[in-house]
Amino acid sequence: MVASTCVKTGVPILSDLTNCAHVVPKLLENLMPALSLIPVRTEYTRPGYGSRYGFTNWPMKKDYTKRQCVKENFVTRMRLNAIRKNNILPLELRQIADKEIAEEPRDSNPIRLVNRCVLTGRGRGTVQHYRVSRIMWRHFADYNKLSGVKRACW
Repeated sequence: MVASTCVKTGVPILSDLTNCAHVVPKLLENLMPALSLIPVRTEYTRPGYGSRYGFTNWPMKKDYTKRQCVKENFVTRMRLNAIRKNNILPLELRQIADKEIAEEPRDSNPIRLVNRCVLTGRGRGTVQHYRVSRIMWRHFADYNKLSGVKRACW
């Protein structure tokens, strides 16, 4: 089945592809040194919050706790807001809702959430469709890591 191997990488060159499911893992194993030549950005792989907890920096960790707080208190906060802003209800009931919403944690407000890059934790300049910062988006676009994205040429 294997006609010869590549002189440069040592990857077997297949002449017949029938019944070759057992060869695919071996091919991938041989291709790994070639794939490691692609340059990789390392600022999001540094040790710290990212290595143990899955967070690149402390703002990402803080944003995670805010999102958990919003997740827990969102329904009650929206109901209290609906009562508070309803002009048909009596004033006393709206004032009670005002006091209750003031007792809610500040981080339960979804306005306080910041969309961050999932790789670097950068809070500004994120491309929302990909959830990465503009810097990382450009890096991935340069090395053809984003499907359908092409550099402008005219």
